[in-house]
Amino acid sequence: MMTRADAFVILMAVLLVAGSYAWLWTPATPATQVRVVAGDREIARLPLDQPRQLEVSGPAGITVVEIRDGAARCAASPGSQGICQQAGWLRQAGDMAVSLPNRVIIEVLGDEWVFDSVNY
Repeated sequence: MMTRADAFVILMAVLLVAGSYAWLWTPATPATQVRVVAGDREIARLPLDQPRQLEVSGPAGITVVEIRDGAARCAASPGSQGICQQAGWLRQAGDMAVSLPNRVIIEVLGDEWVFDSVNY
């Protein structure tokens, strides 16, 4: 049989979880720029409001980064599985595409950092 104290503890736990969710998983902030890293060095940091295409050389070949309409994507990569391209258009701050064979990271940045499950 449940007592009033048990019901109170359960209610507080539910409120704590709901409050944590609302506080930590807020909507993503808009992206303002894209950062491209090859190996251990940053190749470029570009604004997302100017369309352009960037070719990044890596150990496996050329990775093509496309910037258009406030988003960035990996348009082509030498990886055999195409995982980088499958990430699609990166629009929200914190979105990322990685070409492991070519050691290229495409990361979309915003004005503030967003908490997500990777941070957990």
